[in-house]
Amino acid sequence: MNAQGAQGARRWLPWLVAVAILAFLVREVRLDTLREALRHGPWLALAAYIVLEVVLALPADTFGTREALAAAGVRRPWREVLLARGASYLLGLLSYVAGQGGMGFHLARTGVPVGRSAGAVLLLMIANGIVLVLLGAAGLGIELARGGLEGAPTELLALTVAAAFSGTLAYLLVIAIRPRWLERYSLLAPLLEAGVAGHLRAIAARFPHMLLLVVLHWGAFRVWGIEVPFFLGLALNPIVLLIAALPVTPGGLGTTQALQVLFFGPYASAPIVLAFSLVHHVIGQMVQAAVGFVCLAILRREP
Repeated sequence: MNAQGAQGARRWLPWLVAVAILAFLVREVRLDTLREALRHGPWLALAAYIVLEVVLALPADTFGTREALAAAGVRRPWREVLLARGASYLLGLLSYVAGQGGMGFHLARTGVPVGRSAGAVLLLMIANGIVLVLLGAAGLGIELARGGLEGAPTELLALTVAAAFSGTLAYLLVIAIRPRWLERYSLLAPLLEAGVAGHLRAIAARFPHMLLLVVLHWGAFRVWGIEVPFFLGLALNPIVLLIAALPVTPGGLGTTQALQVLFFGPYASAPIVLAFSLVHHVIGQMVQAAVGFVCLAILRREP
């Protein structure tokens, strides 16, 4: 296979993976039952709720992004970060990594050295991941103490959270030690300069946004009529968000649906959970695109 063919294969592979996952899910729940669940679902209520989700999340996202950038030595005004972050939602339709990369592109385009832009975005992504790990660990601990997580792969979840938590502590230890050989890489310079204190600042600033996302996702299930317990949502939604952020499928399509059917199936039939997940994903992408286009249009008119 030549280089062009390999590049094309890499471009289409995430879509093929997403289609394969969705085809498997539809086969498992049966297409007729999925159609029935889609037909009787509260589409309008969920659509209105999704608009609320995005409108509430963007300012919290902006705050967390601005503080993390400042911790990495990049200070920008609120309005600029709000518009740039909103515009990057367009690339976020492809993947979480692409969306964050869009923020880095904006920084580089407006005068920030490429290495520092990439390092600042890396700090953003690390802070997001650490907060999700902390939220998942807290929710998992509370739900286990309450005797919940019925039907969920408890041991696997506990092992996953423990591994992620251990990795977080190891990473912060490296940042605290600050090995000299790491300072040779411009990408890592903002992380090392931020230090543990800067990381804690970025994590604290990102906490409201991630908590809001997790709670809003839990509320979306309720709007669709799926009675997910609150602390169960707090335990499992961070794991869904973390895995959906991996650039395995476009925008987490397929992986999100598979995880939600697995985790929340005990609280509704699989067709209902899958119908909810598909509708939430599609409408969410549409609202996200609308916000992205508006922010991009305003940003382009900025001096």
